[in-house]
Amino acid sequence: MDDRLQDEELAKADIRDFGRLKEERGPYENMWREIDERFPDGAGGFDQVTPGGIRGAQNFDVTHVTALERFAAAGVAITTPEESQYIRPKFADDELMKIREVRLWCERAGNRLYAIRHASRTGFGTAANEDWDQLGRYGTSPMWTEKRPDGTGLFYRTLHLSETYIDTDFSGLVDTVFRCFKRTARQLSQQFGKAALTPKMIDALENGKEHTQFEILHIVMPNDWWDKDMLDYRRFPIGSRYLALDEKIYLRRGGYHTMPIAVSRHSTSPREKYGRSPAIKVLPAIHGANAMRRTTLRAAHKAVDPAILFNNDDGVTRLSTKPGGLNPGLVSEDGRVLVARMPGGEAGLPFAENEIEVERGVIRTAFLEEFYKILTDPNSRMTTTEVLEVMAKQGVLVRPFASRYATEKQDPVSQREMDIALREGQLEAMPEVVREAGAWPVIEYENMLAAMARAEAVGRTMRYIEALTPMAQIDEGATFDWLDMDELAPGVARELGVNPSYIRDPKVVAQIRSQRAEDKQAAIDAEAMEKSAGAALDLAKAGAVQGGM
Repeated sequence: MDDRLQDEELAKADIRDFGRLKEERGPYENMWREIDERFPDGAGGFDQVTPGGIRGAQNFDVTHVTALERFAAAGVAITTPEESQYIRPKFADDELMKIREVRLWCERAGNRLYAIRHASRTGFGTAANEDWDQLGRYGTSPMWTEKRPDGTGLFYRTLHLSETYIDTDFSGLVDTVFRCFKRTARQLSQQFGKAALTPKMIDALENGKEHTQFEILHIVMPNDWWDKDMLDYRRFPIGSRYLALDEKIYLRRGGYHTMPIAVSRHSTSPREKYGRSPAIKVLPAIHGANAMRRTTLRAAHKAVDPAILFNNDDGVTRLSTKPGGLNPGLVSEDGRVLVARMPGGEAGLPFAENEIEVERGVIRTAFLEEFYKILTDPNSRMTTTEVLEVMAKQGVLVRPFASRYATEKQDPVSQREMDIALREGQLEAMPEVVREAGAWPVIEYENMLAAMARAEAVGRTMRYIEALTPMAQIDEGATFDWLDMDELAPGVARELGVNPSYIRDPKVVAQIRSQRAEDKQAAIDAEAMEKSAGAALDLAKAGAVQGGM
């Protein structure tokens, strides 16, 4: 234990804040426990089921379970598609972005950041899927981005909401995260070193009780003592403290240059800290589909294995209902059947199935399944313009949460990656013109969400050009004089996310045009000289003919 890290008053204040955050989160937990019961394929955490215990026993319909799986998989595919390079750094200053050197640096930086994120052992793909899954379940999901202790790159980990408590700044963005978790004495020794442990932890290690668990509170929040000129934990703008709750002893005090835990929320209402998920919004529909499915299963069971009606059992003590079973004495001498099926509810099954489909449709819509089908339809035969228009219209479905996800998850994670990469020398230095301007890059994502955001603008441009084309055929192309091609061509390329290296430098374009003009003029001059030479030859021939006469 390092006495220099200890602060009794600070520990009391941290514990008081933790109590306040627990009280604020309390009203949500009953709802999250019900979510855990309805979605048994997750880790749980709120339902208090023992490890290996069975959850989901109340489910008779699993539409919501499969819808969540598609929601998570498609969410990853349209935001961080691993199969293509989607990270695009840029500068907010348009004048800087007109400089080719700056654009090429942005392209190279984006390629490097993509390689860092998707390197082996980072676990980004797994964390991203878990992040979207948790957003679909609870509506709030924290992701931790950190350097590996051995210096071999980054790792990403989605933290379960059950161990996470959040607070927001004045603007409503999450800037404080309290994590409460349990670790064994052995694990804590591996993480912090034996010298940092509390007396009880050391006692457990030295007396064969290394698997004894201890409750740890990790606080990550803005540093009230920030002073960049200091050499200890005060030099970081983001403070980090690990507190052993039982003994009120700090194991470590440090910090970060950027927020390591990005917390995103699917959607919120005014005055809400924690988000609301698609699962929460359609919980009544999930209940309804399950209740109706249970009823139809009972009705189908009755229809397949109905009760039996007797006029008089007349000594019948046993019925064989198995295939090929023999039931003597159940037919009268004149062939009349003495036993009949009791009428069941099979006549109402089609109506019940229709009602279940209505509830299932509500669930699928909440999880944006219709939207994802449009994006992944392999049979689409639409033109580029039609695709852009459809994406723009369907983008209405994702706008309520897309901008929030970009602000609360994508941007903080990307900024942390860039900060670490620059500090570790994993990115080349920014161009001198950028450093002189004191600019810092922002990250744009070249994915389906970005395409949808741009689709309307690009679609309008394409429709305008298509409308001008018939007119240009009438006036021999004069209509196109209204188009500034020098702005249009690179502008559409930017909107479509074309790599800057694929677009020529304006100076090179000017040289090509100058050369083309020179070649054209040379051809004209050559043709003129050929015509002049031909005319001179004709005159000479004419003179010779006259002289001969």
